[in-house]
Amino acid sequence: MERLDDVTQAVVLAPDAPARLRARLGVPAGRAPRLAFQAGPGDAVGTYEQWAEGRHDARVPVLAYSAQFYSLVAALGAEALVITESEHQPAVPDPRFRFVCVKRDRSARRLGWHLAERDYARRLAATINDWAPDATILGGDLKPGAYHAVARKGRLFLTLHSTFWPMGSRPQGLRSRARQWALGRALACAEGAVCTSAECARQLEVLAGGGRRIEAEMPQVLAAHLHPPRARERARRLLFLGRIEANKGVFDLLEAFGALAPRFADTRLVLAGTGSADDALADAVARHEARAQIELAGLLDADGVHEALGEADLLICPTRAEVTEGLALVVLEAAAQGVPSVASSVVPAAETAGAACVTFPVNDVQALQTTLARLMEDDSAYEALAREAAAIRPRMLDRSLGWGSCLGRVLTG
Repeated sequence: MERLDDVTQAVVLAPDAPARLRARLGVPAGRAPRLAFQAGPGDAVGTYEQWAEGRHDARVPVLAYSAQFYSLVAALGAEALVITESEHQPAVPDPRFRFVCVKRDRSARRLGWHLAERDYARRLAATINDWAPDATILGGDLKPGAYHAVARKGRLFLTLHSTFWPMGSRPQGLRSRARQWALGRALACAEGAVCTSAECARQLEVLAGGGRRIEAEMPQVLAAHLHPPRARERARRLLFLGRIEANKGVFDLLEAFGALAPRFADTRLVLAGTGSADDALADAVARHEARAQIELAGLLDADGVHEALGEADLLICPTRAEVTEGLALVVLEAAAQGVPSVASSVVPAAETAGAACVTFPVNDVQALQTTLARLMEDDSAYEALAREAAAIRPRMLDRSLGWGSCLGRVLTG
């Protein structure tokens, strides 16, 4: 198990993968393949510094995407341009990796947001094209111009971590369809993609059509984070773990729990996370009739996340309809610890978790209450659900299914 957690084992590639990459990208002899990667808003440099010391990012409860990318670059004998949103540079540089900051204004709203995003797309594409990579990996949240500009100069690949619309609710208005058409044309420039869920993959094909290799990743956990399996016989310790926002359904959960708490005096609801609704949630809990049965756990680090999951009997993910949820990773993190879930119908993770997750109609507090009541009243139904969670663990320890390995296969064809 220790070897499994080694950063050098984070990706699994075919023995001829480096040669296949060079051949596919037309890389001349004597030069390393050049890969550009848009790392997103996280601390990619901090993750790199831990990776350079032979460790996975201790702040993240799963294998970080950027850590897997660094392992992939090393395994392919490549060099990389990593686009970040922070000016921080590694304390110990490595000639294989160059970190460049392209600032992104995430505070703008309405027209200002569109203008800021167009400007970011222009600057991002210019930075990448100036470096002249053999292949570029971009996320799915950019203005169409970024994809066109990069694809005109080189090979484009995608890493999609969010859906383009809430699952089952594709916008049908004329303006929305026009935006989808423009985005679809841009995404069609990509030769392949790694998606965070099967739903992401389906939506990409709806927008951009077929004809490219698409893989859906399975999130990977550290073996060291997994607790020994335990028998779960009753649903009494309920856990919400995520951003504290109204659109994540935390207040819906409070309402449903309020109706159930008097019937189940030994039940406890743990609310873990942080967000813009922290103060509103604290006020709501303070006024709640069942406040003695509710715990506010706050923000948890990676160890804290897995500790909370190990103690939980049931995870609740009540995301509301307006959220474009790429996966809801916490559902799979819970399953890896043997914890089943209840999730709203817009959460794509339910498809990956299979029988270990029960869904209820989105935005329906009464349906959430009824679903929880059934599992809390019927111990045999809960036990059967908990047993299904155990089937997920081996797949979340199979590095060949992780994002980095999927990207390796997409890049090498």
